[in-house]
Amino acid sequence: MVRLQEKNESDAVDALKRAALKLFAGRGVDGVTVREIAAAAGQKNHGAVGYHFGSKAELIRQIVVDGAKLIDERRNQALDELAENGRPPELEDVIRVLVFPSIDLAPPGEEECYNRFVVLFAMAHRDLFMSALEDRWNTGYQRCIALLRGWMKHLPKRDQTERIVFIEAYLGGVLSARETRLADSTRAHSTWSTSRVLDHFVQTIAAIVRAPGLG
Repeated sequence: MVRLQEKNESDAVDALKRAALKLFAGRGVDGVTVREIAAAAGQKNHGAVGYHFGSKAELIRQIVVDGAKLIDERRNQALDELAENGRPPELEDVIRVLVFPSIDLAPPGEEECYNRFVVLFAMAHRDLFMSALEDRWNTGYQRCIALLRGWMKHLPKRDQTERIVFIEAYLGGVLSARETRLADSTRAHSTWSTSRVLDHFVQTIAAIVRAPGLG
C-alpha cells in the first residue's frame, strides 16, 4: 500500500513537471498559474503544485535542474570519450558536444519543450536561472567553451568573450526555434526534421569561431 502511494505521488510529480514545462515553454513562467498547471496535469486538487513542490518557484527550479543535469551528463560523457581517443578533438567535434546533448530530452512520443522553456526563463529571470544551476550543472558547457577559446587565439580576449556570448544566444535560439517548428503538427517542416540541418548548424557555429577579427 505504501509503495502504491509512493508511485502515485511520483506519477503526479512527473505529470506536473511535464505539464508545467509545456506551458512555460509556450507562455513563460510568469504567464502560467499553478491552477493551470494542476489542471493540465489532470490533477483535481488545484493546490497540487504547493503540495508536491512547496511553491511554483521550486517547481521551476526542479525543471531547470532536471534538463540541465541530463545535458551536462551527456556533454561530459562525450568530452571524456573525445579525450580517450588520444588526439586533440576537431573544432566541429566540440561544437557537436554543445549541440546534440540538448536535443531528444523528452521521453519518446512527448513534445520537446526544454530549450524553449530555458530560453524564455533565462531571458526574463537570468539570476534565478543561474542560481538553479548552482555552478554545478553546466560543467560540460564550460569545458566546451574553454576548448573553443583554443580555436580563437587569433582574437583578443574581449572579442573571444563576445563570440562566446553570440554562440550561447545562437545555440539557444536555433534549438528553441527547432522545437517550436517540430511541435507544429499543422504542416510538415522538412528543414527542421532532418539530421542534416543540425550538421549545418554545427558548421555555422564553427564559422563564428573561425571568422577573422575586426583588425
